[in-house]
Amino acid sequence: MERLDYGGLVELWKLELIVNRAKRIGLQWNDIQDLQQGIIREVMGFSYKSAKSNGATEATALTALIDNYLKKLIRSEARYREHLGQFSCQVQRSYNPVPDERLAMDVQDAVAALSKQECMVCQALSQGQSKSQIARTLGCGWHTVDRLIRRIRRRFEKLGLDE
Repeated sequence: MERLDYGGLVELWKLELIVNRAKRIGLQWNDIQDLQQGIIREVMGFSYKSAKSNGATEATALTALIDNYLKKLIRSEARYREHLGQFSCQVQRSYNPVPDERLAMDVQDAVAALSKQECMVCQALSQGQSKSQIARTLGCGWHTVDRLIRRIRRRFEKLGLDE
C-alpha cells in the first residue's frame, strides 16, 4: 500500500484521517487513493481558525469536513447508479431461455429500448401480475397500463417478435 504524501504540503495525520474515515465506510485502497485526490484540495483549503469559534478541535472539524465529502460522494454515486438503472432494464424471466440465441438477443434489444415505465410493466407481466396489480404498483389507472402494454406489443410486432 503506497501512501500519497503530497510532498509534505499536507500533514501526515490529516492524510491518515482521510484514510481511516474512508476505511470506516468500507472503501478499498484503490478507491481511497482516488478519494484522496478529490478531497485533498478541500483539506488544503480548510481553515481551522473559523472552526475554533464552534469550540471544535482541529481534528473534529476536519473529520466533519471529510465525512461531509464522503456523504456527498456516496449520494452522487447513488444518483449515478439510479441514472444507469433507468437505461439498463432487464426483464427477469421465470421460464427457460429461448433456444435460438438470435431471437433472445432481439428480445433483449427490444426490452432495452423500452422506457422505464414500459420496462416496469413488462417486468410485472413476466411475473404474472394482472393489469390491476401493475396499476396499483405504478400508481396509475389500469387504462394507462393497458395503453403501455399495447405500445410494448406494437414495438415487439414492429421488430417481428410477435410470434
